[in-house]
Amino acid sequence: MAKRRKTRMKHLAEKVQKGERIVGMECHDTPSAIMAEELGMDLLCCGSPGPMGLMGHKSMATVDFEEQLYMLEGVLRGASSPFIICNMPNTTACISIEESVRNAAKVVKLGADGVHIEPSLGTVPHIRAIVDAGIPVVGHFGVQGERAVMNSGHSPAGRTAEEAAAIIDLVRASIDAGIFAALFEHTAVELTKWCYENLPVAVASLGSGPYAHGIFHVSSDIIGCSVFPIPPKREVFGDVWGEMQKAYSAYFAAAKGGQFPKPDLSHTMLEGEHEKFMSLVG
Repeated sequence: MAKRRKTRMKHLAEKVQKGERIVGMECHDTPSAIMAEELGMDLLCCGSPGPMGLMGHKSMATVDFEEQLYMLEGVLRGASSPFIICNMPNTTACISIEESVRNAAKVVKLGADGVHIEPSLGTVPHIRAIVDAGIPVVGHFGVQGERAVMNSGHSPAGRTAEEAAAIIDLVRASIDAGIFAALFEHTAVELTKWCYENLPVAVASLGSGPYAHGIFHVSSDIIGCSVFPIPPKREVFGDVWGEMQKAYSAYFAAAKGGQFPKPDLSHTMLEGEHEKFMSLVG
């Protein structure tokens, strides 16, 4: 297979101008990154669902930045052509402006192309400083998992006029700060459609309807493999969890019942070596 061209911001912008759909996903492991590379996905985000779905964090708020960077390294080993961003947990993106820039720099030094942040009006200056440092930022709006406690959980966002208008205010402030794309998670389709038709940046949808320049999904939800229930209205394309259960159950039963390992799968000594061995050990 011919090596793909590295996807840059200008290539994403070209797709938007041509009306070509951008396809991306949250990705947190090397096998998924390899498959994304082979398929030709445009954008990968190493996000908090990885530490949650694979490592058992019950909340995005408990995800450590070092865990995020560790998973990013795995993604970078598997994919090089997509535009790759890494989530900055609020504990690393919102401490101070200087610390936010320093942490964003850690992401790009590892080889990523930019960072993913769940903004608030209070963190707009942090975003501006990161962008001023030459690091691209994708803003995440609507359902913000790292702000679930403050935002009353993971309920769909923007379903009232007032809430939708407040989201627009935050998006506009983030655009003024320099984000180059806005990802909307589980927002009302009318809100996402308005943003798609009116905002000057690329709009991506994660469970927020089809009106977007880019469609985004979570890898563990795509394949049906997470320690937590998959959110409602999020389409699943596989049942890896079920296949794992079948395989582990079959192994356990075979090992316990004496059917595993099979004799023909065992290694034996070379001809004549067993007799020598027995003479050596008595």
